[in-house]
Amino acid sequence: MKRFLVLIAIAASLIACKNDPKEEPSTIEESQELSQQVADASGLESWKDVKQVDFTFNVERNGEVMPGRQWQWNPQSEDVTLTAKGETITYNRAQQLDSLSLSADRAFINDVYWLVPQFKLAWDTGMDVSYPESADGKMVKVQYTGNGGYTPGDRYDMLVDENNMITKWMYYPGGTTEPAMTTSFEDYNDYNGIKIATNHRTPDGSLNIFFTDIKITK
Repeated sequence: MKRFLVLIAIAASLIACKNDPKEEPSTIEESQELSQQVADASGLESWKDVKQVDFTFNVERNGEVMPGRQWQWNPQSEDVTLTAKGETITYNRAQQLDSLSLSADRAFINDVYWLVPQFKLAWDTGMDVSYPESADGKMVKVQYTGNGGYTPGDRYDMLVDENNMITKWMYYPGGTTEPAMTTSFEDYNDYNGIKIATNHRTPDGSLNIFFTDIKITK
């Protein structure tokens, strides 16, 4: 049991993401909010038909690939199954979580945020969204507020291309003014109408967070 909890914590320590997390206001006016356009561009409308999501979250650091986390998720029932290093846990996110399920859920939220942050723009509450000007193109800035989620106060600056696909993001842990991590969004693939970036690399190439075994079932 202890080994399983340690495994759950490994990659989540790289970046903690949101469950539902004092800058200038938006300088860009949109007829439809850019955040909604970004979510729509990746297939948000199709998500209502998704019955199961399978994926493996992987981390490669300095050429060494860490043990992955395999997930099976039913978004409609909120049943989640995690398999990591030969051990499996199943729980339901709508029910009261025990300590083991809670540890697994923290990892789940982290991994899902890497998988589909564009949809979290539409799903999450407790956040301020703005669109500051950027020399690199369009930007969506997400500032989580209040005390909700596992890591309240975090901020994400997402660069978006002309097709409203996220190309890069900068992660600011709660209260920091400098990004703790910057990664790319690369190698998008279409999985049954849902577009997902499968690789996220740091500028120096020392870290790659990537997904395998992705399957979207409707």
